[in-house]
Amino acid sequence: MGAMRPALHLLGAGRAGTALVRLLHRAGHPVERVVARTLESARDAAESIGAGTPTTDAATAFSDGAVTLIGLPERALAPACAELARRLDPRRDAVALHLSGSLPAEVLAPLAARGIRIGSLHPLASFPDRARLPDTLEGTTFDVDGDGPAREAARELARALRGHVVELGPDGKALLHAAACVASNSFVALFDLACRLAESAGASPLAARNAMAALAASTLENLARSGSPGALSGPIERGEPEVIARHLEVLARRAPAELPRYVELARATLDVAQRKGTLEPARAAALAKLLARG
Repeated sequence: MGAMRPALHLLGAGRAGTALVRLLHRAGHPVERVVARTLESARDAAESIGAGTPTTDAATAFSDGAVTLIGLPERALAPACAELARRLDPRRDAVALHLSGSLPAEVLAPLAARGIRIGSLHPLASFPDRARLPDTLEGTTFDVDGDGPAREAARELARALRGHVVELGPDGKALLHAAACVASNSFVALFDLACRLAESAGASPLAARNAMAALAASTLENLARSGSPGALSGPIERGEPEVIARHLEVLARRAPAELPRYVELARATLDVAQRKGTLEPARAAALAKLLARG
């Protein structure tokens, strides 16, 4: 198996941290402490991971030569680290990596004062359900930052998971996190809107979900192959204001609450279509005029 992989501690038994440590354990990392607010939560996480001693004592989650993954909510990171720093004795060769997307490594600065190397390791992945954690994160992008040893530890963990690494500055992390929220969270909101419109048209909830899921899957394949704006298709890309006019008319009658969202998205789509370069200027102007009336 090669060189011994460093032991892991998990502080905060949320979905992302539990999923990462579970997969890293499968990749050969020993797991020592699994810390949560309640012993029941710690036990549940340790059972899901398949290793680790459950505890509520956060101070035990840091040891020399080990890597601690901190899966606490972003709002809890600063106060938790300040409290831990008051309780911890100095450490050597210990690394702490938080898993949050928008905050830089410096939020862990109180731990650095105790000799712990600090960084972050944020997976651009979705963990919606604790009962169905992913079996792999191969191909996932991880953004990392931190001091030298912590950054290298984060890279090694990402490589152990067969992921890709991107290294960003503090502002870059927040911007990438915003991008990830658009690609994942906002995509779910768009899918929800599409399904509700399909149901308003008369499709059953299951038929609507299956139809929109198949369409979204084909769009994602096109995006992976051609990127944006190359993957764009549809009536706006083709320059068909008469089709969009019918959409607006039926939405105003059948789903008026959704009309403003449709118009906003159509305007964004028009911008992408113009950047694709296949839309005739006169048709783009007609579409813009139509959408301005909303």
